[in-house]
Amino acid sequence: MPVRPTLIDLIRGRLARGASHLPAGLQLRPSGQPARTIDGATLDPMLQLILALARPADRARDILDRPQAGRDRLRRDVLSIAGKPTPVRDVRDLEVDGGAGRRPAKLYLPEASGIPPLLVYYHGGGFVGGDLDTHDEPCRMLAHYAGTAVLSVDYRLAPEHRFPAAVEDGLAAFEWAVGHAERIGCDPHRVSVGGDSAGGNLAAVVSQLATSNGAPPAAQLLIYAPTDRSTPR
Repeated sequence: MPVRPTLIDLIRGRLARGASHLPAGLQLRPSGQPARTIDGATLDPMLQLILALARPADRARDILDRPQAGRDRLRRDVLSIAGKPTPVRDVRDLEVDGGAGRRPAKLYLPEASGIPPLLVYYHGGGFVGGDLDTHDEPCRMLAHYAGTAVLSVDYRLAPEHRFPAAVEDGLAAFEWAVGHAERIGCDPHRVSVGGDSAGGNLAAVVSQLATSNGAPPAAQLLIYAPTDRSTPR
């Protein structure tokens, strides 16, 4: 059964949401560090506070040494700070093609009338964590503000499923979306790929493979996607 936040998690989450309304200086002070600037970009003070409280090094060890414990911890963290969901017309649970059988997915339909484009979305989590629930709100926001349907795909995760399992699932899900877009009420000529972090990398790879197969996506939405291993960060 999926892990849910504890009462303590929910209290911490509410405090974190409250801190987001504080002035930037007050958000930064509890972190005990000056503002962090890298390559001319300054980290948002609220994110800096969250990182200081979250002890990301511990979370990295969880993911590497105890993958399921790391996934459970990520779920609790994300769901504990979730506020009121962004409204969409409908959310449907689906199954789509994967590289080795069917995979769970969620379809978010925008409130706008007409036949919407479709974005196949791959969640982040370092290819080890993340799931449909941890990325529910980003998909809702994309559907609501961009007026696009969003198909969120639950691809297989490492280390239980080694490369290229995630890529195989991602490509199969995109091809399923193209073939079934009209059936689920979307425009088959406007099917795109997107994702955040590891999911953004996966979207870029799926785009390249689909293009090589003669059926490129209509667009890519790459949110802080790692695409260049030659840089140290």
